[in-house]
Amino acid sequence: MKREFLLILTAVTLFAFPTVSFGQAPNLGTAADFAVFTAVGAFANVGATNITGGDIGTNAGAFTGFPPGTVIGQIHVADPASAQAAIDVNTAYTSLSGVTCGPVLGTTLGNNQVLTPNVYCLGAASTLNGNLTLDGQADPNAVFIFKINGALSTTTSSTITLINGACWSNVYFQINGEVSLGTNSIFRGNILANGAISLLQGAALQGRALSRAGAISLHTNRIAALQFCGCPL
Repeated sequence: MKREFLLILTAVTLFAFPTVSFGQAPNLGTAADFAVFTAVGAFANVGATNITGGDIGTNAGAFTGFPPGTVIGQIHVADPASAQAAIDVNTAYTSLSGVTCGPVLGTTLGNNQVLTPNVYCLGAASTLNGNLTLDGQADPNAVFIFKINGALSTTTSSTITLINGACWSNVYFQINGEVSLGTNSIFRGNILANGAISLLQGAALQGRALSRAGAISLHTNRIAALQFCGCPL
C-alpha cells in the first residue's frame, strides 16, 4: 500500500512539473554587465561593429577600434570594473566545470539538429555547421549548457535558432579553447571561453562573448546583449 502511494505521488509530481531544467545557470556576477570582455588579452575591432546592451573592455591588454566601432554602453580598460569582471568571468567558467554532463555529443553541431534543455558535453574541438535549433519546450527558464573540451568554430552563415520559449540568456557555451564565429553567421547565447574570441566579418551575436584569457577580434559585427528574449538579429 505504501509503495502504491509513493508511485501515485511521484506521478502527480511529474505531471505537476512537466518541464525540467537539467542545468543550473552560472552566476556571471558583474560580467553580466558586459557584452564583450576579456580578462587578459588585446581587444581590437575593424570596421563598423555595433554593440548594444552591454559594456566592453579588457582588464589587461591594448584596446583599439572604437571608433569606428560603436557601443551603447561603457568601455572599461584596466579599471576597477574590469578587474572585478575578470574575477567573475573566471568564477563563472570554473562553476560550469563542476556541472555534471548529460548527453555526450559528437564534435559536429548543427545540420538541422534540434536539442532540448540539458547539459551537453563535447569531448574535443568542435564545429557548428548549418542550423542548430534549441527548443525551450514552452519554458522561458529552460537552461542549455554546452561544455566543449576544445576550440569551437562556426561555419559561414551558420545559425543558432531559439524556439518555444528558449532564451539566449539561458544558453551557455563553456569552451576550453579559442572561439571563431564564421562570416555572416548568427550565434545566440553566452560564450565563456578559455582562449581568444574572433568574430569574422559580418558575424552576429545575440548574447555575450567573455574570455578568461585571450584576445578579442571583431570585424564589422552586430552584437546585442539586451536583457530580453526574442530580439532578432
